[in-house]
Parts: sequence; C-alpha cells; structure tokens
Amino acid sequence: MPPLAILPRDLAFLNEEQGQAPEPGVPKRPRRPPPDPQRRRRQFVLRRLIGVGVVLAFVILVVLAFRGCLEARKERGIRNYVTDVNTIMTESEQRGQDFFELLEGSSGSSSTEFENTVREIRGSSESLLDRAEDLDVPDQMSQAQDAIVLSLQLRRDALGKVADNTGAATADAETQEAADAIVNQMSSLYSSDVIYTQVAVPEVEQVIEDEGISVTPLRGGNFMPSAELSSPQNLDWLDKAQVLEALAALSGGEASSGTHGLGLVSGGVSIGGETLSPDVPNSVSANDREIAVEVQNQGSSEETDIEVVVSIDGEELPHYTIASIQPGETQTARLEITTPPTTGAEVELEVLVTPVAGEEDSSNNEASYGVTFG
Repeated sequence: MPPLAILPRDLAFLNEEQGQAPEPGVPKRPRRPPPDPQRRRRQFVLRRLIGVGVVLAFVILVVLAFRGCLEARKERGIRNYVTDVNTIMTESEQRGQDFFELLEGSSGSSSTEFENTVREIRGSSESLLDRAEDLDVPDQMSQAQDAIVLSLQLRRDALGKVADNTGAATADAETQEAADAIVNQMSSLYSSDVIYTQVAVPEVEQVIEDEGISVTPLRGGNFMPSAELSSPQNLDWLDKAQVLEALAALSGGEASSGTHGLGLVSGGVSIGGETLSPDVPNSVSANDREIAVEVQNQGSSEETDIEVVVSIDGEELPHYTIASIQPGETQTARLEITTPPTTGAEVELEVLVTPVAGEEDSSNNEASYGVTFG
C-alpha cells in the first residue's frame, strides 16, 4: 500500500494544535494582560466615594430645604402673632375709649344705665382676653404673651368691679366703700397700660429685631385716655376727686335745680388748732390727734351726705359725713388720727371733699399738705 500524502493545510492544522506560529501574513491576537489588584481597588474606592458624595449632596439639599421651610414657618408664625396682637389690643383700646367717654358723660345717664353699659364693655373685654389666650404663640414670644394676657385680665376684672360697685357707690347711704373700690380700679387700668407698653411691647419688638423680620409694629393698646404714660396731665382719671365727681353725677339720677359746688375754705384745714398751708412745710405737736376741715357750700342748692376724706401717707382715716349744708354755709368736719405718725418725719396729708351731683368744678375740693409731727 503506497504511503499517505500530507497536504499543506494538514500541516497548518498541526501547527495550530502544537501552538506554533500561524502562517506568515496572519496577524497575531494580543494577549490581555492579567488584572492589576491595586488598580481594581482604586476604582472600587473611587466609585464608592462618588456614591457617598451624591448621597451627601442629596442629604444637604434636603436639610437646607427643610430648614428653609422651618425658617419660613417661624417667620410666618411671628408675623401672624404680631398682627393678631395688634388687632386685639386696638379693640381693647377702643373699649377703653368707650368706658371713659361713658364715665365722663355720666351726668346724662342713670346709675342703672351706666352699670349695664359697663357690663357690656366688660363682656367685650373678656372676649378679647379669650382670643389672646387662644393665640398660636411662637416660643420667642412667651414672655410677651404672659404680659399681654395679664394686661387684659386686669382690664376685664377692673370693669367687673366698677359695675359691681356702681349701685352702692351711687346710693344715698354707705357709698364711700363702694366708691373707693371704683377709684382703686383706675389704678388697675393704669397698671394694665404699664404692663403692656413697658413689658409686652419692648419684648415683641426685641424678638422682631433679633429675627430680622419685617412686620407692622404694635400700635396703641392703652386702655386709659393717655397719650403717654409718662405725662401726668393725661392721667386725670387717677385723681380720686374726678372719679367721685363722675359717680356723684349718677347719684339719685339728676341733680336738683340751681348751681352746685363745694369747696375747702382757704386756711380751713388745721391740726390741734394749728392752721396748715399747702405751700410750705407744716409742724404740729406730736400729741395732736384731731384734724379739722372747714367745708363751704358754694352753690345755690342744699347739699346732703357730704363725705370728707383725709389720708396720711395714703392711709385713710375714718370718714366724716356732713348730713346737710345750706347754700353759703360753712361746716367743720372733725376727724380723729387713729395711728400716730412717726415723730420728726414729714408725712403727706391729703384732704378731699367728695363732689356732689351737678358740681362742674371740683378743683377746690382737695388739697395736700406736708406735715411733721413733733
């Protein structure tokens, strides 16, 4: 049998099987280098850092957006609070104007009408207090809120006490205690103004400034008819004589015909026979206990049940009542000093003749003296 012939293509096949180089002219396939572990590690770390950075940026954006929402909400809350307080205190100021206009024009009203109207104003003031207590108060305004609520409480309570004592204060007998209770409420109303203007308003303004918020500032809010709390001429209703004069206009409805007016006689106040002067310091014996007050009827009508009130350093002595006094007549009220003043120390002695119904000018119904006992 003849030998097998080996063709060139068979040799090429054998060369490939044995890893020999292919025929000339055929390109050799490049081998992929083995992977570098350090390079792979760096790529892994880089991808992780990129991922962390993306997540961190997203978190920062969310936090900034959330914080912006909180800031906007806080600013909106403060602005709404100030606006609500402005509305409430402006209405309270209007109630104060209503009350003092009523008190000033009391000669045209009966005591019952006066009392009923005061109760209506008191009801409105209580509603304002309820609204203030229901406000959504920002944390920064907590101290201001306490002052605002206290101010409105004083106004509500004072009006209630004025109404409760009006009947007794305008009765024909035993009126002085009730009248004094009404007089004391003027101080409560003034205190409500002081608390609001000197505590609440500065606190609100400080918060607005600290937060850098643009909002309409608080306006007004005073209950008493005073332009400025520091101006004594605007605080006439703290004068006891003026309050009693307004109450006297309610007593018994209308005043009798004719002119009406009482007054302290010039040089008519003495202690132990020693005449007092309102213009200079006075010295009297430490043993003197009786104060004499001369009261004159300067009108053309008989006046009855005239209360004479004397106080030493704000402490009132037992009152003296003049039963009746004819036109042009002068009578003397005698009051006993129950608690001896400190010897050698000057005290302030105040004398007041309660105004009567129809009395238009009560400026000469009161006087003040500086007195040293001993």
